[in-house]
Amino acid sequence: MGKVGRISRIIGRGSRWIFAAKLLLSLVAIVFAASVSVTSSSYQAEIGSAVNVANGLVATDKGFSVSPTAGTSAGVSCSSPVSFSASPQTANTTIIAGHLVYDVQVNATSGAPANTPFNVTLVVGSTTYGPLCIQTLALLSGTIDCRFDVGMTLPASPYTFKVTIQ
Repeated sequence: MGKVGRISRIIGRGSRWIFAAKLLLSLVAIVFAASVSVTSSSYQAEIGSAVNVANGLVATDKGFSVSPTAGTSAGVSCSSPVSFSASPQTANTTIIAGHLVYDVQVNATSGAPANTPFNVTLVVGSTTYGPLCIQTLALLSGTIDCRFDVGMTLPASPYTFKVTIQ
């Protein structure tokens, strides 16, 4: 029985190793069989921005976004400016659906001069957009979103942009 017992123990140990080897090979096969998908993304960055505001107005950069809808221009001439009022207003260049649009919100404050027109311009890289003409009234409150259609793409990264309200 001594020899049979030893052989039985050796085979028993071997079967554990065979089981472990089969398990390891199965896991390796599953890993190599899994599909791997690769997607690429390109990112753009802005190197700097500046918002110059004069005469008691406050501007808030609302950034770039893709316009889901088209829109006709409003406030592109000071003969028909967009005026501040109790309800929010929008001044914009002609907007084409699917184009990138830059939005800056301008707020009138009590420090702004009454009944005064202001030109809002946007410079992205070396391209100027606008001006849009907005106007304060006797009521010195309210907001106007100034929206500029800048086309399908932005300049090569990095780029700068500047908003001027004067």
